[in-house]
Amino acid sequence: MVNARSLESGLRSYVVVIADVAGSTRLYEIAGDQAAKVLIVDLQSELAAITSTAGGFVQGIVGDEVLALFEDVAIAVSSTIAMQEATDLFSTRRGTGMSVRIGLHYGPTIVEQGRVFGDTVNTAARMAAIAQGGQIIASEDVVKRFTDPFKDLARRFDRVKVKGKQEPIVVYDLLWQPALVTEILPSASHADAPLTGLSLSYEGQDRRLDPGRGAFSIGRAPSNDLVVMSGSVSRKHATVELGRDRFVLLDTSTNGTYVETQDGETVFLRREAFPLWGRGRIALGAPAVEGLAHLIEFECR
Repeated sequence: MVNARSLESGLRSYVVVIADVAGSTRLYEIAGDQAAKVLIVDLQSELAAITSTAGGFVQGIVGDEVLALFEDVAIAVSSTIAMQEATDLFSTRRGTGMSVRIGLHYGPTIVEQGRVFGDTVNTAARMAAIAQGGQIIASEDVVKRFTDPFKDLARRFDRVKVKGKQEPIVVYDLLWQPALVTEILPSASHADAPLTGLSLSYEGQDRRLDPGRGAFSIGRAPSNDLVVMSGSVSRKHATVELGRDRFVLLDTSTNGTYVETQDGETVFLRREAFPLWGRGRIALGAPAVEGLAHLIEFECR
């Protein structure tokens, strides 16, 4: 399926979007080949229709993927959010657990006889491969072109190595669901107090984050700003950065993160963000149990 308005041949910059149906192997096992094929094709048709309606180009549908190109970053992002929303509705309507993982990258793209080539396409595919079902991952080349209201959607996710590039690139998670940024309403005394910093304490190590610094990484890999050695902890488990006048914890792990607030509430995060306030504990990959080496104490000041 392609647009009635075809792509012009040549080299020009596009936002390349790859939407990949997640868990298709499992779907074929559960539903059977024919039923699964119908579900995947029907969902891909809806995603393609969203692209075409927005003025994008559906370059092709191959296997589980829809490859689309957009000339405008804002339209591309709006369309990927619409794709995720449509997938949720489709899954509810058809009684499936289907989800889509989406990757975006912006850059020069070669168009030749209706086909697209080049590094931009390859990098968009890498973004989609990083994403989990229900997630939108964008490269920094996309995010740096954001204008309001999309600026608040982007949360720095990781630095990843991409084939053919010497340096790792920064990638972002686009928090397209309002619920992904959990809103905790602290008391007025907390809400009105200006932040001066965030203190993290782990196994005798003390770290202080000032509002001006960038993302602070936590995980098992030695390259993290805070290294936490425990079997439940991922190599790149979480990041903390200042967003909307609060320090925001973003889980990027396999096993998730538990946050204990000073009010005694425990919030579980999996590929989600949470604003830190007051004081409490962060448990990486498993619930907080005294004596286990995965607990971080925090205090906002």
